[in-house]
Amino acid sequence: MTAAAPHAPEGLRGPLVLLVSTVGLIVAILALPVVLALGGPIEGWLLGVGLWLVNWAGQLVTGKLALGMSPTSAVGVAGISFIARAWLVAGALFVVALTVDRVVGLTAAGVFLVAFTFDLSGRAVLHGMRRGHEQLTE
Repeated sequence: MTAAAPHAPEGLRGPLVLLVSTVGLIVAILALPVVLALGGPIEGWLLGVGLWLVNWAGQLVTGKLALGMSPTSAVGVAGISFIARAWLVAGALFVVALTVDRVVGLTAAGVFLVAFTFDLSGRAVLHGMRRGHEQLTE
């Protein structure tokens, strides 16, 4: 009963569901020409997308694990995972910005935040679609 994994609701399929499920990935890829047009380093884009992909994979794994749990446990696991992943990504970005290259770290942070925001929005839309579909089929 958690929105941790962006899976398509049962009975809901099609191009819109695919688009909403992958909007974070699409935006991450589309960020490359924007980063390059603004003179940003490709390393920053690669790092941002890489961190977002690791975060996305962690979210998917957490969602799969939470499916068999009680609602309270699932929310707890999803919440702890969400916070832990946020701290790990923020820590990695700080380390890169302070010790490797500030512009690479800031570019990566921007790319990560844009992809993360669109992915989270897509998951919220999927959750709404799932709830609407459940109400229609009841």
